[in-house]
Amino acid sequence: MPTEQEPKQTPPLLNRLPIPPLQDTLNRYIDCIEPLQDLKQNKRTRDVVFSPDNLENLQILHDKLVEYDTDLAKENPFSSYIEQFWYDSYLLYDASVVLSVNPFFQLQDDPTLKDTNSRPIMSQNGPYGAYTVQIKRTSKLVTSMLKFIHQIRSNTLKPDTARGGVPLSMDQYNKLFGSARIPPGPGENSCHLQTDNSAHHVMVMYKQQFYWFDVLDIHNNPLFKTPDELEWNLYSIIMDGNASQNESKLPFGVFTTESRRIWSNVRDYIYQLKDRTNWKNLKLIDSALFVICLDDVAFDDSPEEQTDLTTSMLCGTSKVNLDFKSTAAPLNIQSGTCLNRWYDKLQLIVTMNGKAGMNFEHTGVDGHTVLRLATDIYTDSILSFARGVTTNVLDIFKDNNPPLNVAVENNKSSHNVITIPRKLEWQVDPFLLSSLHFAETKISDLISQYELVTLDFTTYGASQIKKKYKCSPDAFTQQIFQIAYYALYGKFETVYEPAMTKLFQNGRTEAIRSVTLPSKKFVKSIFDRHATDEERKQYLQESCKEHSRLTKECSSGLGQDRHLYALYSIWNEMFRDSMPLPGLFQDKAWSVLSTSIISTSNCGNPCLKSFGFGPVTPNGFGIGYIIRDESITVVVSSKHRQTQRFVSLIEKSFLEIDHIFNREANSLDPISLEKDKAYLMRSRRMSDTLEKTNKSEDLRYLFSGYDYFDVSVTG
Repeated sequence: MPTEQEPKQTPPLLNRLPIPPLQDTLNRYIDCIEPLQDLKQNKRTRDVVFSPDNLENLQILHDKLVEYDTDLAKENPFSSYIEQFWYDSYLLYDASVVLSVNPFFQLQDDPTLKDTNSRPIMSQNGPYGAYTVQIKRTSKLVTSMLKFIHQIRSNTLKPDTARGGVPLSMDQYNKLFGSARIPPGPGENSCHLQTDNSAHHVMVMYKQQFYWFDVLDIHNNPLFKTPDELEWNLYSIIMDGNASQNESKLPFGVFTTESRRIWSNVRDYIYQLKDRTNWKNLKLIDSALFVICLDDVAFDDSPEEQTDLTTSMLCGTSKVNLDFKSTAAPLNIQSGTCLNRWYDKLQLIVTMNGKAGMNFEHTGVDGHTVLRLATDIYTDSILSFARGVTTNVLDIFKDNNPPLNVAVENNKSSHNVITIPRKLEWQVDPFLLSSLHFAETKISDLISQYELVTLDFTTYGASQIKKKYKCSPDAFTQQIFQIAYYALYGKFETVYEPAMTKLFQNGRTEAIRSVTLPSKKFVKSIFDRHATDEERKQYLQESCKEHSRLTKECSSGLGQDRHLYALYSIWNEMFRDSMPLPGLFQDKAWSVLSTSIISTSNCGNPCLKSFGFGPVTPNGFGIGYIIRDESITVVVSSKHRQTQRFVSLIEKSFLEIDHIFNREANSLDPISLEKDKAYLMRSRRMSDTLEKTNKSEDLRYLFSGYDYFDVSVTG
């Protein structure tokens, strides 16, 4: 492959991610674990954390971490103290990345394309018949992605900024394309994040077959300037895939759904084969800019189909076709989209009716980075329609660099460029066939164990939360999750929400621990028969203020999780044989905080229709949510839990808060004053009869058909 040009300029060097003072971190740790413990447990944890032995050992580790960061800053200014430790936390993970690591984004439908809401696609209108919508949507998104890549490699991508124009770290964009998660080699314990910055080709999957072609020239300029130029390539791939109906279509992508150890063994076996065909195929896939997954299925906008679409974007669907009347061998009985994936890389997924999204390998990039990509390519792909009508259209990928000499560019860029799709052919033997069979069986089992439920809440959104409830929309939504969980289980569990730390060089995330003493006070007041609406509103706003304070603190690099994890990593790598494990890491509280039963993430933008990920613990929930001005979309996943019931409680919790604020407004209406007099009674000796007659239906729903429970003996 030709090499890329040297960057035209060095990105600005930001402040390094701070290492907080040890005492501050320990105090924050106590603050975030206290709401999850009773008094006896908390006293025991405090005694352990502040014991002389624990403090002495942690101070040694802290000093070593500071020394490590000082040396790292000299060797590589573009780095952070947590970066390598954070990579290791992902790369040492041995289980399947499906549902446990890779998140997904679903883009909004393209309003310039027709037939995106129908299923199946029967229309033959358009140049590519039933595949017209899929091909046109894919071509528009891919050409926009190529512009994005060009700007990354030419250092002309507009920098990310926070409020007030404060610059953010841009280092993750260099790991977005041409990257792959490579399983451990022989004798190794860790996977590798491999990035090929000279890659110029993409990989296309259709009906579990692989095709590739170049999309950039040697100057990293897109070879396909407009969507029209790319369409025939995609159509020819689909036609070839359909023409080979009777051929054995071996789903080599299913190997990426395996545990890392098994996938490592398979790759090593392929490497040892004398025939290098399969190994060369793997290297082509590993180095590709990204993978385009053309799915031969369509989903309409019904709730059932949307659930299937969400599943397809996150982990792929598993659809097994069994014909018990047939005496033929049951070859290729699995027809789900789980076979049409390569989970070790960034994937663009497009259905037959133009539903589009991305599934991405999480090691090198966080949601904020992929959200920027999704936003830009969605916007540009929509603007491409307007450019066909008029040239006076904003170009978000406008390149401020002077163009290369056209004659020189044309002469050089045509060398070693392959723009005609080439199909990967695989060589198989009994070992590979059996390995594929068992991998397919396992991913089918895995998918069947999880469920995803989507809530599109349209009663209100960020505008009302800010104006009426006087709360931060994100902080408010976090309180809702706690109400729903408490309504179902009567207790509080560890909640995780990431805070972006890209204000600092090579910053990643810090953990916001959403369960606080104020949030517990608020949540319990919802179910307290003696609490008044005025008190509930006050507690809500106090809890949201505390959450916003924690968010700001974490975004400033002053949280507790990353610092403590770095200290543990320092002990594990440098002091395991010379120092006992500090008491903090042996205490049960550390295990509690490290096990996020409710893992959440807010990734909002108008270009997204939904966003989600799997639970991070077997008994947990994964919650991805998007807050818009007038609506909130929540995607909840779990394994063997009551996901639909939990989502229903989330919806009712949203509505119950609205009732709390509306009851006061109704009470001020002279017409309803007499009717709603009970709501004005603030005496704590309110009669049970009046209490029961003035419960909202949504509050009754939160009780699951039961009555108030005594909050003093729960959670």
